[in-house]
Amino acid sequence: MSPPNDALLDAETRDRLHYATGVLLDAGDFTAEQTYHRGRLTRALAYLHGVGTVAGLHVSHHEGTEPEHEELRVSAGLALDPFGRLVEVPTDACLKLDRWYWQEPLELADFGVFTPAEYRLSPDAAGYPPTGVVADLFLRFLQCERGKTPAFAAGPFDAMDAVVASRLRDGYELRLVPRSTAYPPPEVPKSPFPDPVDEPDPVQRRIKLRQVIFNAWRGSREQELAKLWSDTFIPASLLTDPAQPDLKMRDPAWVFLARVVIGATDVEDVRGTEVRPTRQGAVYVDNDLRPFSLSTAALARWMGVF
Repeated sequence: MSPPNDALLDAETRDRLHYATGVLLDAGDFTAEQTYHRGRLTRALAYLHGVGTVAGLHVSHHEGTEPEHEELRVSAGLALDPFGRLVEVPTDACLKLDRWYWQEPLELADFGVFTPAEYRLSPDAAGYPPTGVVADLFLRFLQCERGKTPAFAAGPFDAMDAVVASRLRDGYELRLVPRSTAYPPPEVPKSPFPDPVDEPDPVQRRIKLRQVIFNAWRGSREQELAKLWSDTFIPASLLTDPAQPDLKMRDPAWVFLARVVIGATDVEDVRGTEVRPTRQGAVYVDNDLRPFSLSTAALARWMGVF
């Protein structure tokens, strides 16, 4: 069963409910009330703080005593997605790396074997294998139904015992996606704001900064979705959904967390009916490529205000 669609994707609004004595309310009114307040909050967070990691979410590799125990571990933390929604991972999350590597939906063609020049890691990266498979780890907001409560049957049904979810939890989804030879690892998109190193002249830096701010408006939700669906950094498998009439993922607001290099060679390895590049060498996790959403306190400390 697929998770329910987030109302913010369809009904972000600037219209608030107007109450008066004797007004009749239904479920749509309460949904509109929630959507208004959530929409205003997420709009503010998206534009004031930007997309990226807010706290935690450090990705690390753990060997384990057996291959099936090897895992990537994402520490508990918080991120802001492109729509400004808070994506919270309340406890450490683990991804079994060997199980992922050999999972049936993936094929040999999904795994490219690359050299360090093709990894596109951060400038200070060190300790990575001489050749390897590259995979990118993404996080997104995912709401989940919780509990059941009695309700009137909806649609062409007549039932006295119909139930609906009593709560919607703000959850999350993690996806590790390999980069193939046909679609090698791309560069991580850079911040649109000018880098002081690239522009040492403070006058020109202010001019460029203002220009970026003038061009920062992303338009309506439809325009934001269209931009995400055309994003060439996010893997196509995270943007498409065969269950949708237009084949587009209803919620493509992914947050990039880390680039993982799994030591491997071009020699083929076979396990049952599955074929993969032979793993050889270390697993390197680059946490520094991701975007960060900095708090005011962090910026003040960085600037030496206190």
